[in-house]
Amino acid sequence: MTTLLSAEDLAFTLVSGLGAEAIDERLRRTCRVTDLGNRATAFYLADLHVRGLHQVLGMPTTVAYAVRSLGMSRRSARELLNAGLRLRELRVIDEAFAESRVSWSRVRRLCEVATPQTEAAWLEKALVTSQDELDRLVRRARLGDAPPDGTGMPHARFGLHFELDAVDWQMWEHARAKLRAEFGDDAELRDVDILKEMLRLVLASDAEGRVPGRKLVEGGPFRVLVREETVVTKDGEEPIAPQTAEAVTSDIATPPAMRAKVFARDGQACAKCKSRRGLHAHHVHWRSKGGPTTPGNLVTICARCPSLVHEGFLDVEVAQYAAAANAALAFAAARLAGHLDRCDDRGERLTLRTQ
Repeated sequence: MTTLLSAEDLAFTLVSGLGAEAIDERLRRTCRVTDLGNRATAFYLADLHVRGLHQVLGMPTTVAYAVRSLGMSRRSARELLNAGLRLRELRVIDEAFAESRVSWSRVRRLCEVATPQTEAAWLEKALVTSQDELDRLVRRARLGDAPPDGTGMPHARFGLHFELDAVDWQMWEHARAKLRAEFGDDAELRDVDILKEMLRLVLASDAEGRVPGRKLVEGGPFRVLVREETVVTKDGEEPIAPQTAEAVTSDIATPPAMRAKVFARDGQACAKCKSRRGLHAHHVHWRSKGGPTTPGNLVTICARCPSLVHEGFLDVEVAQYAAAANAALAFAAARLAGHLDRCDDRGERLTLRTQ
C-alpha cells in the first residue's frame, strides 16, 4: 500500500515580530506538517507490526520499539499503532485526511469507533462538530456504532482515572487477554467493556466462582512472569520495587508442607486483617537478607495487606533477588501482624514470637 502525503514546505525559519495573519499562516502550516508526521508514523508502525519486523530490530513488540528507539511514551505509541492499523481499512477517512479535510486529532478519535460500514457517517459528523463534541460522541459509542442522530436523552458519563505499577499493569493486561479469550477472542472489546465485565463478575459471582456465559480457558498463558527485579510485559521488561520482588518469591520458596503448617498455626487467616483469601507464607526477615525458610520466620499474610500478588498468578523465573532497597516495609508488615517484637532502624536485628 502506498499513500502520498505532501506539505508545501518542510523548512521553517522562526521569525519574531510577524503580524497576526503571517503567524496564523505559519501555525496552520506547522500543524499540517505535524499531522502528516503522525500519519506517517502510524503508517510505518502498523507496517512494522503486521510484518513482525520489530523482532528483526531486536524488540519484543512494536510498542516497545517505539518507546525505546523513538523515545515515544507508551500511550502515544499505542494510539499511533492502533490508528495505523485501523486506517488500513478506513479508506474514506484516510482519503479525507490526505485532502486536508480533517485533522489528525479527529482521525485518531474516529479510528476508535468507525468501521468501513460507518466511517462515512462518522466523517460527516466530524466535519460539522467541534473537537470537544466529537470527543464526547466517541466516548459514548462502541466500535461499529453509528454516530448519534441527535434524538433521545443524553446519557450521564463519569470519568475514572488511575495509575498502576508494573506488576498491577501486567495483571490488568493478562486479565484483559483472558476475558477476551473467554468471550471468543473478541478483538472489539474495549478497556471500558472489560472493566464493566470485571465489575459484573465481582458483584454476580457466587462463592464457588461459577459464572454462566463464559467458556473455560486454560489460565497458564495469562500468568505474569517475574524475572530478577523486573516484570515481563508485552512491551519488554519493567522494573518493580525490590520489596515486591521479595514478596513474590517468599511464598513460592516455601515447601507446601511448611506453608500448611504456618497457615494452621495462624488460624488459616491473615495475621493482620484476618482475611482468608489469597494467603501467603511471607518471610519476615527477607530471604535476600539471609532470612531462613523456617516456621519461625514465616507469617501468614493475605495478598492485599502488603500489596502482594495472588498465589499462583505469577511465574518466577529467578528465585533469588538482589536486595536493592531498605527492608523496612516488610518488617513493618510483620510488626503489624504481631509476630515481630523489635527491629533496629535498618531492620537487620529482630526477635520473633512463634505460637
